[in-house]
Amino acid sequence: MKEIDSDNNSNIIPTDNLKTNDSDTNINEENVAPAGVRERLMYLLKYKRMSRTEFARRLGLSINYVGAIRKSLPSVRVRQIMELFPDLNRDWLLYGEGAMLNPSGDEQPRRRRVYEIPMLPVQAEAGTLSSMSQGVMPCDCETVISPVDADLAIQVRGDSMEPNFSNGDTLFIKRINEKNFIPWGNPMVIDTENGVLVKAVYPVEGDSEMIEARSYNPTYPPLRVPTATIYGLYQVTGRISIFTTL
Repeated sequence: MKEIDSDNNSNIIPTDNLKTNDSDTNINEENVAPAGVRERLMYLLKYKRMSRTEFARRLGLSINYVGAIRKSLPSVRVRQIMELFPDLNRDWLLYGEGAMLNPSGDEQPRRRRVYEIPMLPVQAEAGTLSSMSQGVMPCDCETVISPVDADLAIQVRGDSMEPNFSNGDTLFIKRINEKNFIPWGNPMVIDTENGVLVKAVYPVEGDSEMIEARSYNPTYPPLRVPTATIYGLYQVTGRISIFTTL
């Protein structure tokens, strides 16, 4: 998955703080649901008394793939999991909302509308968003489930946009026509010849050839970006934040 720099000197913070043990089956549906998708999946397997090895075998996956699941699941995996566990509440798995299991009988919860959005892969990290038409195509990307309509999904790296966007957040973005209108003051993903940034954008008074990119974190100074170096502007339509406990 592609990550975008919200600063230039930061590393990904691991979020896999929950210990999982296939032999641990002391769990029930009334327990508080874990925060992340991976943690909820491990919670479900414990509740169902299914080992990760058996889960991987049933879905035709390697145990290493299961162990590498972190913050999101491709839509094809969501479908497989729902087929394996028909009583599973999909909103609980993806968003931590509602009960883990759907009620029996006719009392099925109303599902929200969701979208399958291409998640930019690691191999597109050195390129630009606009280069997808020449290199990586959306159909070649893994897809993630989004609660909002968007063109692409990417990840934030760094702390320059805190507290609004944190390291590891997944952003859902939609390209705008910057020649017609730019929503000044709003957070945007700026695709430039020097890299991809997430910043709040502002006009530069008296200079239409530049835009100012500001961080929410006051320790980072604003940047001025020449419009000639910008390949595209993408509005943030939604995000998924990862919360961890120590």
